[in-house]
Amino acid sequence: MRGVTLRLGAGGAIVRRDAAIFLSYRGRLIATLTSGFFGVAIFYYVSRLVTAHSFNSSNDYFAFVVVGIATFSILTSTLATIPSEIRQELVAGTFERILLSPFGAVSAIIAMTVFPFLMGLLGGIVTLCLAAVAFGMPIEWSTAGLTLPVLMLGALTFVPFGLLAAAGAIALKQAAVGVGIVTTLVSLVGGVFFPVALLPSWIKWTSSVQPFTPTLDLLRHLLVGTAMKGTPSAALVKMALFATVLLPLNVFALRGSIRFAQRRGTIIDY
Repeated sequence: MRGVTLRLGAGGAIVRRDAAIFLSYRGRLIATLTSGFFGVAIFYYVSRLVTAHSFNSSNDYFAFVVVGIATFSILTSTLATIPSEIRQELVAGTFERILLSPFGAVSAIIAMTVFPFLMGLLGGIVTLCLAAVAFGMPIEWSTAGLTLPVLMLGALTFVPFGLLAAAGAIALKQAAVGVGIVTTLVSLVGGVFFPVALLPSWIKWTSSVQPFTPTLDLLRHLLVGTAMKGTPSAALVKMALFATVLLPLNVFALRGSIRFAQRRGTIIDY
């Protein structure tokens, strides 16, 4: 029990460090939280032009895309942030402390995913609130409270991709290109901006082999009452399976990348 307490304390210290660095830049928090407003405003007026048969009204498409944007920013927050944070640690010469600490580099990198996720979560909540207050997007308040545990499970399905990007940053010193490709593909095949039913048949299968689609489908159902393709329980099972399979595999990949860089003598190169 004492070992668990010590590790939780060490992880919490990394989260507090990341928060202190983030808040040290004046105005960054306000800019981060309000930047989503402009995207919401753009899609609100774009939705006024939508007359596709997939939606009953412009308001339906607006709710569809706002939940998609908010969820996408939350779940991909760690994927985009972790490789750049590791590179910053290498450039600043502080990665050695993480590498040599009793907490361990793998545990420290996992802890580094917490603050970006929390900021993504806060930004997503602010985006949804702005859409509801400023543009009248209806919220299903009776089920909205269930979105938090769903998002936590969804985060467990996406953190492995962030860890894989971290492994690339350590072993190959490059991960930004791969991260950009992954996030772009997820936004296209995951149903962020349009229903996956509109995808060509030759690529539609990709919506079923990644964890973003069932997570987003369930969150839309809980937040704005969008009908699901399957059942909530089926979506939860898919998410749990993705997390169970991907998390251990990519923790192993991260540990292997550290050992690979140590053997090559490039662990502190940048």
